Order: sequence, then structure tokens, then C-alpha cells
Amino acid sequence: MPMFRVLTSRRSLLTTATAATCLALTACSGSSTKTAITTPTDAATPPTATGTTTATGAAPVSSAPLHAPAGTARPAAKGKKIGVISSGQASISSSVPVGAAVEAAKALGWTATVYDEQLNPASAPGLVRQAIASGANGIVLDATDCPTVKGAMEEAKAKGIVMVGIYSFDCNDPLFGGGGVPLFTGVINYGPGASDIGKFTEGYGADQAKAVIAATGGKAKVVFFNDQEFTVLRYTGKGFLDELKKCPGCSVVAKIDFTGAELGPNLQQKVTSALLQHPEATVVKSPYTAATLLGIGPAVVQSGRASKLYVMGGEGFAPELDLIRTGQGLNAVNIAPSDWTAYAAVDTMNSLFTKAPIADSGLGWQLVDKANGLPANGPYIPSVDFKAVYKKAWGV
Repeated sequence: MPMFRVLTSRRSLLTTATAATCLALTACSGSSTKTAITTPTDAATPPTATGTTTATGAAPVSSAPLHAPAGTARPAAKGKKIGVISSGQASISSSVPVGAAVEAAKALGWTATVYDEQLNPASAPGLVRQAIASGANGIVLDATDCPTVKGAMEEAKAKGIVMVGIYSFDCNDPLFGGGGVPLFTGVINYGPGASDIGKFTEGYGADQAKAVIAATGGKAKVVFFNDQEFTVLRYTGKGFLDELKKCPGCSVVAKIDFTGAELGPNLQQKVTSALLQHPEATVVKSPYTAATLLGIGPAVVQSGRASKLYVMGGEGFAPELDLIRTGQGLNAVNIAPSDWTAYAAVDTMNSLFTKAPIADSGLGWQLVDKANGLPANGPYIPSVDFKAVYKKAWGV
């Protein structure tokens, strides 16, 4: 789903940073799984985002809790060949969901080939065309929005090739003007509450804002950072800001944009300057994991104000969880498993092949802080063994 990963920064700086810190905007939190399967009812009681409560006494909870995928039988389509377009295998943020997509395809008995953009979106159209030329029946596009590969997608559609995205927006998305023709064959089913994927994505940011409001007792003074290069972050950022406006005692004291090219010292300097200019700030909002690790977290610690600032992080990959455990400039994250999303994309493709209804993926998100839902070590592990559910539904 679009909101759960920062759509790999597509720059060599991020590749280097990923290797150095295992950051991965989605990957380090690409979940491991347990054998126990929870039902939607079990999973609908997520942890609170913080130990504090709002003025009304209600602790914030996830508006879209994770739950087991639908178990409806949907037998595997036979003999399919698919291509998986990765936005950059050098970054774990792509390699984990892409690897999970390949794993799911193999479980279905399909052949899967990975085509690597190498963090260069300009190569995406050519890679889609390579997949077409290979005789692929389906193409999964990782973090590649439709406008980026419109011509190649039109060619694939003309040949009847099934296309599904992982964290990708279609050409008719309102943020692209809303007038384009949709080219993805189908989209992941996030449940009845997600008929408007943009609004659903905004809900992710809104839940982050609710946690911030609760943690500050309704007195949040926010330094808000965002990277508007990415469609998903435009939605999550809007959700956060719109929800914060509902809090009479809250305000945004600084709104600062940056780009992926600034990850590292440049971003850290921006954060440092903002904190110096706004001693009244009580909250810092990070848009994604890489920004937390390569700028925001270090600047907060160096400011000497870590104990006085509430920092809302990104997707909650393992390095961010380590920062929460050790109190190093991060208080909470909003987690959604990227490998689960990849399995859901392949399940969607299978249903499109067999002309079956696209089943509820069970996907959502879970707010985690030091007191709620934080594992003792390592990555977040969902209670739902989604792989087992999917394989049973596929009959494999």
C-alpha cells in the first residue's frame, strides 16, 4: 500500500545510507511471521500509540488495524510468468517487498523475474518493455507510479498483461490531475473502508497526529518535515496536518520540505536550525525511516532536547525500533509490513488471472511506542501468519 513505504529515494545517497545503516524505508521492518493466525476480531484491538491519553481520556488506536487476510479459496492460476519491477534492489526498502513478491509467485508455481531500476526511475519504461518482450503474463511494479511508465504500461495493457502495483499510484490519481486513464489492472483490497485509496492513505498520517496529540495532552507544537517528491508522502502528510487542525491547543510552528538528495548532513542541519529557531517546539514529525535515521534523530539527540521532544517516526523498520528502545531521538512509529503488502499484490494478480473477486488483504497499520507493541529486539512481527493464510487460500 502506498503509504507504508517511502518509495525508495532513488538516489545513490540513499543506497549508500541503506548499506551503512540497514535503514530501508520498508525493509528492515519487513516482517517475520508467527505460526498462529489471528482473526480480524483478534487483530482489531491494536496497541495504543502512547501511554498518555487525550483530554477525553481515550488513548489513540489504529483506524486500520492489521487483521488476517480473507481465507476464501482462490486456487492458483497455472503456469504464469511474471516480471517484478524493482525501484532499486540496492536498497532494502525495495529488495524486501520485491523478494516477498517473488517468493509468493514461486509458492503459486509461477516463474518470476526481477527487473531492477537501480534507483533510476528513467529506466522503468525500458524494464517494463523487457518484461513484455519476455512473454510475461503479469507485471508487478514496485514504487513506480503510472505516469512514470505510462507509455510502457499502455503497451502492456494492449497485450492483455495484468499489472498490479506495490505502493504505486495510477494515472487517474487526483494528485496527478485526476484526468488520466487508469492503467493498473487491479489494486490491492484494503477492505471496505478503503474505497478511496487517497483518503485511506491520509488515515495513516491522521493516526500519527492522534498519537502526537495524545502524547502532548493536546498541546503539540510541531516541527513538520516532509519530502513531497513522493505521492504517498503528500497523502500521509495531509492526513497528519488535517488531523492536527482539529486540536485547538496544537499548532505547526515550522513546516519544512526536503528532498531525498538531502538525506544526511544537509537534512540534519535543517533539523538543527529548526530546533534552534523554535525553542517552543514539543514535537518533531519525520515522514519516513531514512529521514529519521539520516537527519532527524541525530539532530534531536545533539540538540540536548531529546527528553523534551516527542518525535513521530516513519514506518517502523528495525533501525527505528532500536532508536525507540534506546531513547535516541524517536518516540513512536506507525508500522505496516512491506512483505505482507507484496504477498497481497501477488494475491491480487492471481485473482485477476482467475477472474475471482480480489480478497481483503487484511492490511493496515499499527502504532508502536516503547510501552505499546515494541518487540524486545529485532523487527516488528505481526501476530498474523499472512503467508500461511495466503498459501491455504491458494491451495498450495
